[in-house]
Amino acid sequence: MEMYTVIIVDDELFVRKGLRGLIDWSGNGYAVIDEADNGDDALDIIRKERPDLVITDIRMPGMDGIELIQAASELAPDTEFVIISGYNDFRYAQQAMRFGVTDYVLKPIDEEDIIQALSKLRVKLSDKKKRQEASRLEGGEKQIEALIRGELKEEGLRDWARPWLAAGASSYSYALVEMNVAPPWSREEMLPKKVQKEQIREAIRAEAPAFGAPVIYEHRKSYGFVVPDLYGKENQKDLRRFLQGVLGRIQNGDGVEPRIYAGHSVSSLEQLQASYGSAKETVAYKFLKPDDQVLLHADIAGASLYYKYLSHEAQRKLTEAMERNDKEAIRGAIGAIIDEFQRERFSPEAIKTAIVQCVLETGRLIRELQGDEKELRHMEVVISWHDHNITLNQLRAMLEAFSIEAAEMIGGLTRSSALGVISKVKQYMDEHFHENINLKSISAQFYMNAAYLGQLFKKTYDVYFNEYLLQLRIEEAKRLLRQSDLRVYEIASRVGFNKPDYFVTQFEKLENMPPTEYRNRWK
Repeated sequence: MEMYTVIIVDDELFVRKGLRGLIDWSGNGYAVIDEADNGDDALDIIRKERPDLVITDIRMPGMDGIELIQAASELAPDTEFVIISGYNDFRYAQQAMRFGVTDYVLKPIDEEDIIQALSKLRVKLSDKKKRQEASRLEGGEKQIEALIRGELKEEGLRDWARPWLAAGASSYSYALVEMNVAPPWSREEMLPKKVQKEQIREAIRAEAPAFGAPVIYEHRKSYGFVVPDLYGKENQKDLRRFLQGVLGRIQNGDGVEPRIYAGHSVSSLEQLQASYGSAKETVAYKFLKPDDQVLLHADIAGASLYYKYLSHEAQRKLTEAMERNDKEAIRGAIGAIIDEFQRERFSPEAIKTAIVQCVLETGRLIRELQGDEKELRHMEVVISWHDHNITLNQLRAMLEAFSIEAAEMIGGLTRSSALGVISKVKQYMDEHFHENINLKSISAQFYMNAAYLGQLFKKTYDVYFNEYLLQLRIEEAKRLLRQSDLRVYEIASRVGFNKPDYFVTQFEKLENMPPTEYRNRWK
C-alpha cells in the first residue's frame, strides 16, 4: 500500500497528540511525518517536506489556518488540506473551502469522521498521483526523444538531470531492451506494448527502488531507458550486473526472451545521443554473440561485421536437401548456413540478403514445377522476419520451418509432375509399341533420365518398362495370329520385332508355346 505523508498543525498539544493516537494512520495508508503548533513553523515544514496532506486548525496565533493555506497553495500546490474547525469557526471553514480545502472535521474530533475524511482523500490523492505519474512519464518520453536527437534545450536538460545530479550521478548509459516474446510465425499472441513497457519499468524500479518509476521510451523495435550510474551504486553493482538483474525480473517464465544492449557511458546527458548510437551499434552483434543476454558496447570493442554473400556451396546443399525432401539434411544445411553467418561475421544486412537469396532459389524451384511459392504458409514470415525481434535460435527455427514446408511442396509437385509424365509415356507406348522403341529412346523423347524413368514406371504400374512393352507386342501378335493369315515373320515385324527368331523365343516365354501352335489351337 502506498503511504501518503501528513503533518498536523494545531496550537494545542493535546489535540496534536490526541490526533496522532486516535487512529491507525499506517493502516489507513498515511504516515505522520511532523507536526507544528503555528502556521509559520508549518509553512517551513511544508516548504521542506512537500507533504501530501496537512491537517490544520483554523485559529492559531500568528499565521492562522486560512493564511497558511493561502501561502502553501503557492509553495506546494499539490499538497491537500483538511481543516479542523469548531462550530463557531464554520464561516472560516467555508472560506477555506474556497481555497480548495478537501474536507473539514468539526471539533471535538470523532474517529469515524476523520477516518471517513482520510478515506475520501486517499481516493483523490491516488487519482492525482496516477495522473501526475502518467504526465511525468509522457513528458519524460518526449525528453528522451529530444535527448537522443540532441534537441533538448539546456533548461529542459537541467530539469531532467536535477534528481540524478542531486543524488550524485556522474555518468549515464543508454540501454535498449528487445522483447523476443514469440516467434513471428507462431500462433502465440504478443503481449501488448503497453504491458511490455510496464514489465520493463517495474523490473528497473525493483532493481533501483530509490529512484521511482523510470521513463521508458518506445523505439520501433525496442524500448530504451537512461541508466545513471546511481542505479548500480545502490546495490553495489556495475552496469552489467544491474542490467542482468533487470533482465532476470523480465524473464518471468511466460515465454519472453528479452535481451538488453547498452551503449558506452557518457559523463553528461548532453552526450546521451552518443550512448544511444553505440547501443544501436551493439544490437547489430546480437547474432554474433547469441548467448550474451546482456551485451555492452565494451563487449564488441575492436570487433567488425562484414557485408558478404552466402557461399554457393551452402546454398547448393540446402537446395539439394529440399529437392530430396530430406529433413535431416535440411537441418544440417541450415546449421551450416548459421555457422557461416557467425564464422564470417555477417552483418544483419548481409544475413537478411542471404535469407532472401535462399527464398528466391526456393521460389525458382517451385515455379519450375508449376507451383506457386506464395502458397507457403511461412513465406510471408521469412521475407519479413527482420521486422521482428528474434533470437538466433528463432532465426534457425524459422528457416527450418520454411525450408521443410517448401521441401514438402517441391516433393508433392515433383510427384504430380512425374505422374503426369509417366502416364504420357504409357499412352505413347500403347500407341507406338509396334515401332522401334525402347527405354533409352523414350526417356530421351520425354527428357528424363532412363534409370529414373524405369524406376518410376515400375513404381507407378508395378511392372517393369520392358516387360510392359513385351506384353503389348505379344498381345497384338496373338490377335494377329487369331484373326489373320499373316506369316509369323510378318507378324513379328508388325508388332515391333526386328528378328523373327527373337519374337518366337519371347512368345514361347510368355505363352508356353510357339506362335504356330497358338494359331493352330484357334483354328
